[in-house]
Amino acid sequence: MIKKIFNITLLIGVLVLTTQCQQSKPTYTGLYATIGTDGKTLNLQDDITIRFTVTNPTQDTLKFTAYHTPFEGIKSKFLTVTDSEGKEVGYLGPMVKRVTPAPEDTYHTLVPGQKVSITFNLKKAYEIDKAGSYILQYNGEKISGVANGEPVEITVEE
Repeated sequence: MIKKIFNITLLIGVLVLTTQCQQSKPTYTGLYATIGTDGKTLNLQDDITIRFTVTNPTQDTLKFTAYHTPFEGIKSKFLTVTDSEGKEVGYLGPMVKRVTPAPEDTYHTLVPGQKVSITFNLKKAYEIDKAGSYILQYNGEKISGVANGEPVEITVEE
């Protein structure tokens, strides 16, 4: 009898933990990221300047942490970059460990309708070593609280 009660209790515990893990939600706050260039030709020999923008489309003042965004500099693999063959491009930058939860001084505040942008050199973080098309996708939603947004394609010429 005691063994049966133990087994039932163990089963209930496993089910509760499994259910809780499946219900984990992203930390998306309503903010979203867009990635782009300034429309000029991207040359393999030059810096590849990428603009990263966070937009607050809501009627609320919202915050996001700079963690896992270019607002903290290149300190993590915050983009997934694939080449025209669908192969992921190598990440060259550092992978900094951070304190969690993120300290208050790492947060940026955006009022309703506000956008903030920053530019960075893609070649300083990712192995862009040949001409061609690349797909860039922001991937830091669960850390920064900024929705990943749509992927963007860039073309790099010789």
